[in-house]
Amino acid sequence: MSKFAVGILIGILFAIMPSFAVAKKPLKVQIMTDFAPQINDDSQNIATRFMLDIEKQLNGAIALNFIPASRLREWQQLHAMKDVCLYNKTKTPERIENALFNTYPIMAFPANRLVVYNHPELPENISLNDAVNKYDLTIGIASGRSYGHEIDDYIAKHNESFMVLGGTTSAYRLSQMLFQNKFDAIIEYSAVFISRHSEDTRIANIRYLSVDKTQQAVFGYIACSQSELGKQAIALFDQALQTQAVQQIILQSHSQIFAPPEQALMLSALQDAFNVAIPAR
Repeated sequence: MSKFAVGILIGILFAIMPSFAVAKKPLKVQIMTDFAPQINDDSQNIATRFMLDIEKQLNGAIALNFIPASRLREWQQLHAMKDVCLYNKTKTPERIENALFNTYPIMAFPANRLVVYNHPELPENISLNDAVNKYDLTIGIASGRSYGHEIDDYIAKHNESFMVLGGTTSAYRLSQMLFQNKFDAIIEYSAVFISRHSEDTRIANIRYLSVDKTQQAVFGYIACSQSELGKQAIALFDQALQTQAVQQIILQSHSQIFAPPEQALMLSALQDAFNVAIPAR
């Protein structure tokens, strides 16, 4: 082999060695979250565990750093920084324009309910318009949270009819204020509320009213900054979520969260989401 050829080979090796070194380093991602560790049995604990399961499945390819932030601030950080991801987020047209979303859901919930305390006179199914105008209910909501397209659209058009609470623990404080009769109602997933207050005897007087024109199943996804690092993170998250190991963890956990008939509905919705997205082998 000529000296010229040897020189070329050596040059190629030196050129690709740095890329090998970089490939061995984990992709460092800042996870902004409104999860409050001091609140036991919050549903966010489950979503957080899923993220840790995904990190473990990726075997050192990604390193997640969890940073507490309110729902409003976490989206601000995602837009301002290149290495931020959020989790358990619903897809909305506005969010899709401003963030990268992964393909596979990590959570599924039944539609949000109008949660009321000591209101036996209200019907089982109600529209937000009737709740506000016919029954004159004061409804509390969390700042920066999406409740699904239909509910978000109504709130945007009638924001003066809702009391908005901000901060990292806003969801928990809303439910406490409901028990204190500071609100007539809040919008929340029934499973979340039950998990959070299962040992509170006052829950016997709580009702979960269906809201007209809402989807049966709502998915929570991972959203990342619109950057090259964000694209890499999304690809890794979806890679892990395509594995049978992670899917079984998610399905098994959901089977324990919900009671029939919502359990079957959520498991079916998740299985469909996984099957539709996974290419045939």
